[in-house]
Amino acid sequence: MNKAVKVLLITSIVQTMLFSNQIDKSVNIIEKNNDTLNNYQKVIDKNELVREKLLNEYKYFYSSLQSTQRYNKQLEKIINSQNEELVSYNQQIIDIEQTQKNIFPLMEDMIISLKTLVKQDTPFLLTERLSRVSKLENSLNKADIQTHEKYRIILEAFKIEYDYAKTIETYQDKIDGKTVNILRVGRVGLYSQSLDLNEYGYFNKQTKMWETIEDGSSKSNIRKAIKIANKQHNVELLSLPFLAKKELR
Repeated sequence: MNKAVKVLLITSIVQTMLFSNQIDKSVNIIEKNNDTLNNYQKVIDKNELVREKLLNEYKYFYSSLQSTQRYNKQLEKIINSQNEELVSYNQQIIDIEQTQKNIFPLMEDMIISLKTLVKQDTPFLLTERLSRVSKLENSLNKADIQTHEKYRIILEAFKIEYDYAKTIETYQDKIDGKTVNILRVGRVGLYSQSLDLNEYGYFNKQTKMWETIEDGSSKSNIRKAIKIANKQHNVELLSLPFLAKKELR
């Protein structure tokens, strides 16, 4: 082999070796780059997971915030409504207090009027009626009885007095210490009958005194009226002394 060929061969081998070294270096660089890229990818994947987590947390908290805001708005409406009701209740309390201030003098005047009526009226069931008025006077100052209940029992007492005008009844009472049968005809007629059925009288509203009845027809009608009041006789039209004044003169 001549010298020139040897030199060429050696040169080729050297070049090949150099090229091989470059390839190895390139491969190493590529591998390092791949490792770097893999690391980057891992970082990216990790960051993506973090991002997804943060995004999900954001969505959750945003949804919670929206719900909380809606709930707060509803609460605000409820509170406003309650405040309006509170103002209304306060006004009602003021009105009630004012009404009570106005109604107390009214109830007091009603009781006075009722007492005057009983005292000036025909004196039937006088003890019972005055006792009812006395109970009304006592109840007016009792704190354990509410105002509306006081007003109710006063109206009830007036109704009882009113109903007397539409009824007839008989009961026993004393006149000048003597027990007699009393006949009440509405509010206009009050008659007495002795227990032996011999003596009769009527209450004269003008003189405010009991007067004796001598007329036999009037006595008979009083006896019938007492039986009617006791449901012992059929109802019929009777001529009683207060309707037949001439007979009493």
